[in-house]
Amino acid sequence: MEPTVGTPSEPTTWGRRPFDVWLFRRMGAGHGARAGWLPVACAVAQHSWIVLLPTLMLMTLGLQGGGWTALQCLGVATLAQVLSKQCAARWAAPRPFALGLSQNHLGHGPRAGLPSTHAAVMGAVVGFMAVAAPTHPLLALLGATALATAWARVYAGAHFPGDVLLGLSMGGSLGWAGAMLFGPA
Repeated sequence: MEPTVGTPSEPTTWGRRPFDVWLFRRMGAGHGARAGWLPVACAVAQHSWIVLLPTLMLMTLGLQGGGWTALQCLGVATLAQVLSKQCAARWAAPRPFALGLSQNHLGHGPRAGLPSTHAAVMGAVVGFMAVAAPTHPLLALLGATALATAWARVYAGAHFPGDVLLGLSMGGSLGWAGAMLFGPA
């Protein structure tokens, strides 16, 4: 079925997005994924929080009001998660595996994937901490973790590149705004 534009009372559905499909294939994702990289992508896509959370905690240890800063950052990340899921439900953009472009390597249900909630949460943490601790040496690790997660979610067939780019942008903007409004003085 081709994409349709919904009325205000019904969601919009998105079919194949030509540039996203082209970029997805160009990245070697989906059916083109290399056997050696696929397990790496799946592990990163599912477990990158194991790097993100301790890094966030270590970053906030040295800050005045560090525990409060960590809690605020996680609150903004939760807001990014909720908003991302609301957008995904409204926009109803199918994931690559739902369109037959990939296997379902991460065992996802058919729920829509635009924007990527993983990318939105990661972006929110990075955006918040970029304001709260802009010179902290671990900020680069947070950013690298967010980018690696975005790559992995695409490579494993859970998202299109546009899904993760929108998620990172949305989350990063929310994180930045949250830190500017509520973060450490």
